[in-house]
Order: sequence, then C-alpha cells, then structure tokens
Amino acid sequence: MPETDTKDSVPLLQLRGVKKHFGAVQALYGVDFDVPAGQVTALLGDNGAGKSVLIKTVAGIHEADGGEIVWEGKPVRIRRPGDSSALGIEVVYQDLALCDNLDVVENMFLGRERLSGGLLDEDAMERAAAKTLAELNVRTVRSVRMAVESLSGGQRQSVAVAKAVMWNSKLVILDEPTAALGVAQTRQVLALVRRLAEAGLAVMLVSHNMHDVFAVADRLVILRLGRVVGAGPAEEFDPRMAVELMTLGHTSRSPDPAIRGGAAAQRRAAEEKAEDEGAERAPAAGPAPPQAAAAEMGAYLATLRSRILAGQSGVLPVILGAALIAVLFQMQNHQFLSPGNLVNLLVQASVFMLVGMGEVFVLLLGEVDLSLGFVAGIGGVVVTELVSPAFDWPWWAAMLVALAATGALGFLQGSLVTRLRLPSFVVTLAGLLGFEGLMIALLGTGGTLPVASPVINDLANGTFSPAASWVLAGIVIAVYAAVTLLQDSKRRRARLATPPFAVVLFKLAAAAAAGIVLVAICNVNRGLAAFPFRGMPWVVPIVFAVLLGWSFILERTRFGRYIYAIGGSAEAARRAGISLVWMRTLAFVIAATTAGLGGIIYASRLRSISTSFDGGTIVLYTVASAVIGGTSLFGGRGHPLHAVLGGLIIAGIVNGMALLGLSAAVQLMATAIVLLASITVDVVVRRRGATAR
Repeated sequence: MPETDTKDSVPLLQLRGVKKHFGAVQALYGVDFDVPAGQVTALLGDNGAGKSVLIKTVAGIHEADGGEIVWEGKPVRIRRPGDSSALGIEVVYQDLALCDNLDVVENMFLGRERLSGGLLDEDAMERAAAKTLAELNVRTVRSVRMAVESLSGGQRQSVAVAKAVMWNSKLVILDEPTAALGVAQTRQVLALVRRLAEAGLAVMLVSHNMHDVFAVADRLVILRLGRVVGAGPAEEFDPRMAVELMTLGHTSRSPDPAIRGGAAAQRRAAEEKAEDEGAERAPAAGPAPPQAAAAEMGAYLATLRSRILAGQSGVLPVILGAALIAVLFQMQNHQFLSPGNLVNLLVQASVFMLVGMGEVFVLLLGEVDLSLGFVAGIGGVVVTELVSPAFDWPWWAAMLVALAATGALGFLQGSLVTRLRLPSFVVTLAGLLGFEGLMIALLGTGGTLPVASPVINDLANGTFSPAASWVLAGIVIAVYAAVTLLQDSKRRRARLATPPFAVVLFKLAAAAAAGIVLVAICNVNRGLAAFPFRGMPWVVPIVFAVLLGWSFILERTRFGRYIYAIGGSAEAARRAGISLVWMRTLAFVIAATTAGLGGIIYASRLRSISTSFDGGTIVLYTVASAVIGGTSLFGGRGHPLHAVLGGLIIAGIVNGMALLGLSAAVQLMATAIVLLASITVDVVVRRRGATAR
C-alpha cells in the first residue's frame, strides 16, 4: 500500500501501480508512492532495483506500461520528455548533461535561449543565471562566464541543479548527485538539496550513499527488484534497516534513535559548514565592488596569465608562430616582407582561408569533410561554365547557381552522415573521389576553361583605388569601435562583468593599427615605375566579410550556439531538445557553400579552371589551416578566425619556401611538421584541462 502523506495538501506527484517492462523483462511491478512538495524524498535500491527505469518513466524517456501517474491531484500521461518538462519536472542525471566547452550561462539556457531581435540576448541570460545561482545561495562559482570545464565536481553539480530549477520547475529529480565528489563538494551539494526543499520544491534524490540520504531526506522510498518494499518518513528508518530492505526485501529491526539523532546532527553540521564555506567565497551573482583601475587591471592580467598557463591562450601562439615564420624567411630572403610579396601572399592565402572557414563548421561538430577541395573545384567549374560564351549568364547569377550547387553537395553528404549515421571520414572521402570525377566530367575534354567574365576575374585580381582602400578601412574601423564601445557601455550600466576599460581601448587601438598597416602595405606601388599598381585587392574585403558573417552566426545565433554544444556533448544537446540531425546537416551545407566561394576565387586568381585542379592538396591545406589556427579536431572549440590565421601561416610557408627555391617535397614536410605541432598542442591542452578537474 502507498504510504500516506501526513500533510493536508495533495502530494505533488503520486504513482499508483506503475508498471514497466522491456520485452520479457519486467522492470517495475506496480510501484506506489507519493512525492510531496517542500520535502526531499530519497529513492533507494540496489543495482537492478528499478530506480533508473522509474525516474526515466517520470521524466518521459520511457512511457509507463500500466498504472497511473497523478500530478497535483490529476491523472496525467507522460510519453516524452517534453510532457514532463511542461508539468515542471526536471531531471539532473548522474552525468549532468553539461557541455564542458560552454560557460555556465550557455549551459543553463541551452535549448531555451532568450532572444532579442532574433539574436541571443546574452545580457538577459547572464543576469537570470546569476540571479538563480544567488537565490540558491551558490557562492562557489566565481563567475557565470566561467567555462564548465574549469569547474570542480561540486560546482558543476550546482550548475546542473540551477539549470533544472530555473524553468518554473516543481519537482527536481537528482540522480546520484554526490557520486565521485570529495567531502567538501558533497557538503555543498547536500546543502543545496536542502535549500531546494526549503524553497518549496519537491526533490527526489536517488543515491546509494546512506550517509548522504539520512543527512538530507525527509522521506524514504526503498525499491527491490521493481517493487516498493518500504516507504515513509525518514524518522521511521535507520541506515541498517534501509540496507536490509534493499537487499532482503524485509527487516525485523526498529529504528535506532541514536543513529537517527546522529543523522540529524550531521545534516545541521553539513548545512552550517557549507554555508560558512560559501560565505568565504565571492558570490556568483551581482556586481563586484568598485576597484581602482590599477587593481582591476592587475586582476585581469592575473586571470589572463593563469589561462595562458593552463593552455587557454587563444590565437596568441598562432600570432607568435606567424611572426617567427616571417622573421625566419625575411632573414633568408629580404623580399619576403616586401609589400608586393605580402599582398601576393594574402591573395594566395584567400582560397585556404575561405575553404578553411567552411571546414571549421564541420570540425566544430567533431567531424571532418575531406571533399571540400573538389567541392571548391566544382564551384569554380560551374561559375566558369555559366559565364562562358556558350551560356553567357550574368556573373551574379552564375555565382548564385555555383554556390547553390555546392551547398546541395554539402546537404547530400550531411544527410548521409546524420541520417544514415555513416562515418563522415568515409562519406567525404568518397565525396573527394566522386566530386573529382564530376569536375572532370563537367570540364569535358577541353582540359582548361578560361573565365570569360571580367567581374569574376577581378574578384581575386581587381583592386580598389588607394583612396577607396582608406575609406573602406576607415568605415570598418569606425563601425567596430562604435559597436564595441556601445556593448561595453551597456554591460557596465547593467553592472555585468566587463574587462578593464584600458583593455577595451587596447583592442580598439590594435584593430585600428592592423587596418592602417594593411591598407598602407596594399597602397604601396607593386608595379613598375611606368606601370604603377597599388590598392587593396577585392579579395581582402571578401574574406573579411565571410569571416564577419560566419563569426556573427556562431556567436550571436541559436544555430551557432547549438553547433558548439553538439561538438562539446551531443548527448547534452539532445537532452536540451536540439535537433542534432538538422544542425549537423546545415553545418555541412555551410561548409560546402563556403568552399564553393573559395573555388570561385581560385578560378578568378588563375583566370581559368582546369582538370589539373589539385583539390586533394587544397583540402589537406585547409584542414591544416583550421587546426594550426586553433580549431580542435575533437569538436566544440574553434572559430572562423582560426582558419584565416592558419591560412596565412600555410600560405607563408609555401610562399617563403618558393622564394628560397626549395622543392615542393620540402614544403609539404614543413607543413606536416607545423600541423603535427598544432595537433599536439590541442591534445596537451585537453589533457591538462581534464587533469585540472
């Protein structure tokens, strides 16, 4: 018989004769018990007792085969996770289902992001996350913008609980919340469990740890082989009775008052100690106290130093590596850093940059696309064919069709990977071979096809006038400065975490200096005295526009957030309600479309496209560009900027060695060494982060 609730109010959740079987295996045999609001109900049982099946049935992962689930006095049917979430039931599983590569705010709102004008409202989400943690008295998380991978086990558990309770939840189910935690972290989590109940929520705690159970539980429900063998107030049990019921299904013992008293004392001591420990730390929410500029800068630099020592140095190694390569080649050949060679290097690198930015989307998922080199070739072939005298299409229409065609190839491969669950390596390797054949078939027996459109040819070979180059750079720098200052001012007014203002000014100055240097180099005469040639190549703003667009999508939209989440933990993303199939497929489409643009630039630079197009080398260089720039091969970490910086390094190596007269074999071996070094850094950083936890 179900135990009777001692309060006058109807229990929040009532299970009546709930059954569940999997084929011939019966997991639950008519389970009956109540879960009242404002109390912690501990669910106990040995392995195989049915605890996991029961909580998954309540959570909607499994549908009950019999019996009745009563919610707030009314029978309900829970067939899917969305049904339980709509009722106000949230589950914190033992694996927590957090994405390590995302920060606290991004994890807490995953799948339920707040938008403003269709874009992520980061400020509103940050305030809400900080408020929720503050209301739960979680003071061990220094900043809601900390990456989850940098948190301890107890802090991660607190974030998972806060994520569960911030959506108007009424019942929070915690599956082994203290497993693998240290003593101090366990105290913090148990204190948090009690605060949830004191806030009026119903808490169902699943645990094997008798000490933890009797420290926080108000009621006990004990399962054995799918049946309830004991249920009632915690005062009616002691740990020995609970163990006998779990293992034997019955007990002849009476509760030991000394043990019960000890458990109550342990609970009070745990709560008090956790509160004291939390009070010694900075609160998770609310603004930091006013600090002098020097002290603020010192704290910022100290944090930056610790991140660098932990291997989280961003693009700094890439920039230092590029500078080192430039110095070495300049020492060997003084023409390497000449304006003419640097501009030529930018144009050469543009193809690697564009195709690499597409590859980043796939790498973020933890996948790889080996076909993008020949996808780029097909883009170049299609646009060249359509602008030829045989078709005479307008250049813009030819480009749209070429990009649509390459996007369709990405959709085809993405569908095979996501819907049929074929390995991306195999699918895209087949694509590499098949698309090479398709490219040859499109070109026919001619071998080489010239680009007949002056506009297409100018994409890589045309230049802006020196005056237009300065105006374009000035507009970009002014817009960047305005947006940066407005965002910084908005966050400061909202009293959200911001870097020292001196750091903001330094970034703006660095961006302005980079733009000025770039335009100054491009405006130096690269031709002969009688035939001057100067100005910024068209391809530079094209690459910058793609970089800006893809960065915006990854940083400011739900799609970008979900790409990072899937790469960090596909299971966590799935539990958050994210469509893994469509997100992954769309990433392959974006990669192929961007590669198509890279192929058009390639054809423009050579003013032709031919069957000698080496798509295999291009895709290897572009994967190397992304990884050398800092994108992880393991998924979840990367940025289009990495492909741009890595593309510069790859092009610099190829260009510099060509100036030195070195063979192609030496160039390939040098690139291989740089790639291996980059992958080694990626692996070491991941291991260091795992060790730190």
